[in-house]
Amino acid sequence: MSRHKPHNDDQKILHIEEEILRETRETREIAQETHREVEELERRLRPKRLTKSIAISFSGASTMNTLTLNVGQSSIGTITPLAADGVTPSGGTVSAASFSIPTDPSFGAVDNGDGTVTVTGLAASTSPVTGTASCTVTDTDGAVSTFTQTFTITVAGGPPPPPPATTTSIGVSFSTPV
Repeated sequence: MSRHKPHNDDQKILHIEEEILRETRETREIAQETHREVEELERRLRPKRLTKSIAISFSGASTMNTLTLNVGQSSIGTITPLAADGVTPSGGTVSAASFSIPTDPSFGAVDNGDGTVTVTGLAASTSPVTGTASCTVTDTDGAVSTFTQTFTITVAGGPPPPPPATTTSIGVSFSTPV
C-alpha cells in the first residue's frame, strides 16, 4: 500500500485556503465592529424628543385638561406640547390634531378644524364628561411623536354670567342759563 504524499502544489493550495479562511474571519469581525460603531453613531445623532407630553389648555380655565363652564359660557381648547416637567411649552409644532368628545346634552363641542375645539355649556352636567385629543408634534430638532391626552368637561348649573358692564361712569351736563 502506498501512501499518498502531498505534492508541493497541494500544500500551496491548503495554505492559500487557510489564508482565505483567516482573512474571511477577520473581515467578518471588522464588519461586525463597524456595524456596532455605526449603530452607536446613529443613536447619538438621533434627535432627542423635546416634547414629552401634551395638555389641553382651555381659555378661561385655571388648570389644564379640566374645564368647568356655566350654562351659556364658551371656551376654546388648544393642544399644548409640553417639555419633561409637564408645565413648560416645548416649542413643538402641533399637526393632525383631532378631538373625540362623547355626545352629551350638557354641552356642545365644535372641532374648529385648526387644531382647536370650541365647547359651550348648554345645561348642567350630571357628571363630568371625558374626551380625548390626539396629535402629532414635530419638535424644533425634527423629532416627530404622536400623543393622546384625556380631558374633562363639566357644566355648572348656574345661569350664564351677566355681560360685562359697558358704562363705567355717567356725567351731568347743564345748559347755559336762559
